[in-house]
Amino acid sequence: MKKFRVVLFVTTLLICTFSASAFSISSIIDPFGTFSNLALTRTDGTALIKISPTVDLQLSQNLFNMDNLNALLNEEEITIDATNMQSAIDNGMHLAFPLEVGAYAHLNLFGLHLVPYLNASGSVSVNLPRTFSQILFDNTLLESNVEDTVNGFAKSNLRLNVGVGAMVKDFFVTGNFFVPVLYSDAERTYAHASYTSSASPSNVNVEFEAQAVLVSALNLQGIDTRWTDTAVVSQELMDVLSQDAGISLSLGYGNDKFGFAVNDITIRPASARYAVNVNANGSANYTAEGTDITADATYTISDPEFSSLLTPMNITNPINVTAYYKSDGFFMWGATGMYSLSGDWAAKAYAGLNLDILKAYYIFGMIPGFYSNGIGVEVNLGLLNADLQVAMTTDSLNPLGSSTPGLSAYLKLSGGI
Repeated sequence: MKKFRVVLFVTTLLICTFSASAFSISSIIDPFGTFSNLALTRTDGTALIKISPTVDLQLSQNLFNMDNLNALLNEEEITIDATNMQSAIDNGMHLAFPLEVGAYAHLNLFGLHLVPYLNASGSVSVNLPRTFSQILFDNTLLESNVEDTVNGFAKSNLRLNVGVGAMVKDFFVTGNFFVPVLYSDAERTYAHASYTSSASPSNVNVEFEAQAVLVSALNLQGIDTRWTDTAVVSQELMDVLSQDAGISLSLGYGNDKFGFAVNDITIRPASARYAVNVNANGSANYTAEGTDITADATYTISDPEFSSLLTPMNITNPINVTAYYKSDGFFMWGATGMYSLSGDWAAKAYAGLNLDILKAYYIFGMIPGFYSNGIGVEVNLGLLNADLQVAMTTDSLNPLGSSTPGLSAYLKLSGGI
């Protein structure tokens, strides 16, 4: 009879887990991601143990407005002119894709909280200054000759994290192993554009060249075939963790109202032994003489070239500081922020209604060059929790008009007692 009850409980738990996923939305301030603070895991309702997978994806861009995207989706011609590209001309071209996918377990041992986790996190971004986008898209006058070179225009810091945090009362410490999956080499990543023109005969020539070099602790060549064997995957990951993984610490404080944390204090840098090189170039030419008008454009993107580094590259992550303040009453509200020593920053504020079982809220966020407006719902069924947050990102404070849209989605499920 006892065995039957156990089987019935497990079956019911699995059914409820999959059923609750239809509601899903997320906590505004999460123990992972941009606003890391381990103390917030206590708000997941864990009495003994809880397991929680998390997915957080975002795309922000200022290259295409809504008309451009509609044309792209409908396979129509995309108009690229100074009006449609005004944001890119005024502020430079920006494209950002932050992501976080992982899971953690929360074990509550009479006030000692242990939180082991595994997740992949980071972002890929492209940032070109105003001069570069003006060359490509602005109404540059004839009889002009302009060129610009940008180093480190593409950035990537995707990594795999494995660690465990321990919390006593309101203080915590986290030990973390991190493996560089795809990091940009700023010294060898560049983009160059040039514009030359003449009035008689009328001639315009635009040329573009770019190179992106990415490094990794993993051998990415043939990874799609090598990693079909679980034994090979396990062995390669164990080798990387033991030889090339970096070690970092996070320290912090947090209670039901406010908290702060210092993250990514590097104890040992990671090592990247492999490199991936991608090249691209293109040109466009317009010539008019009398009634004869010719125009042509070409571009090529090379296949990735894989190589081993003669000297492994040390990889560290800049220290970042996070803080939050929140009120979880019937009218709930809060704010949280992050500042990194690399100069990156982010901030969020939210407000909504807290009905215990159901929370609904509006959230507003900012990162350099972008804003987000979103809505969220959190469903708390005791043994099961489901969180979902959906937002639209734009390059201007006003999400309407000619702003350039992006998307943000967050999903967190958790189950336990």
